[in-house]
Amino acid sequence: MSLTVTTRRAILASTGSLFGYATWKVRSDPLHLVWDLDNTLICSISPVPAKDDPRYLSQRPSDYFDHIDDDFPYEEDTPNTRTYFRPGARVVLSLCGLIAKQHVFTTAQETYARNLLGKLDPDGTVFESVSHRDMYPHAVKEGKDLALVTDRLDRAILFDDRLDNFDPQIGKNGVLVAKYVDVGKSDVLELLEMCRLVCIAALAHLCPDARNVVKFFWSDGHKERFSVKKTM
Repeated sequence: MSLTVTTRRAILASTGSLFGYATWKVRSDPLHLVWDLDNTLICSISPVPAKDDPRYLSQRPSDYFDHIDDDFPYEEDTPNTRTYFRPGARVVLSLCGLIAKQHVFTTAQETYARNLLGKLDPDGTVFESVSHRDMYPHAVKEGKDLALVTDRLDRAILFDDRLDNFDPQIGKNGVLVAKYVDVGKSDVLELLEMCRLVCIAALAHLCPDARNVVKFFWSDGHKERFSVKKTM
C-alpha cells in the first residue's frame, strides 16, 4: 500500500520535529548518565591470570590491560591486576556521549579509577566528572548520592550493578546492570545488555523526567528493595 503525499509529509514533519526536539534537549536540557565501573563497564581480576588460563584464552590484547591496584599486595612496578573491557562498553560510551553528559561514580580508590580512566577516557573528553571513594568514603556503605554529581535529579540516571548504590535516591534514578563477571563466556549477552542501556538512555533523553523512564526497567529485586511504601 502506497502512502499519500499528505501522509508522507506528515511523517517527515513529525520526524523532523522529533529530531529538532532531541537536538534541543542535548543543548538545553541534557541527560546526565552516571556510570559505575567495576562489573558494569569493566571486570578486574587480581592477581593477573596465567597466560594458559583457558577461561581467558579467547580474549585479544585490545580487550584488556594490566596495571597495579594498590588495594591488593603488589611488587614495585609489577602489575597485579588485569582489567577487561565489557564487550561493547567503549562503543556505548561514544554513543551515549552524543545525547548526554557522562560521569563516573565508583567506590574504588582514586589511583584505581585513574588507571581505568587512562584507558576508557585517555583524552578526558568522555566524562564530565569522576567521583570515587577518596572523595566520598561514605558512599561505600550508604550508596551513591547523585546530588553530589548534579542538581538535576530529574535528568539523571545511575547505571550500576549493585542495588544498594541506589539507596540515596530511593532507587528512583537507578538502572540495575547485569554484572560483568564471566569474562569471555558470552559476548552476545554482554552486547545485548549494553544495547539495552543505550535504549534506556535514548528514551530518557527525550522524556522530561528521566525517572519516568527508569521505573519501567526496574528489576524484581529493585521493586522489592524500593517498595511503594519506601518511596512514599
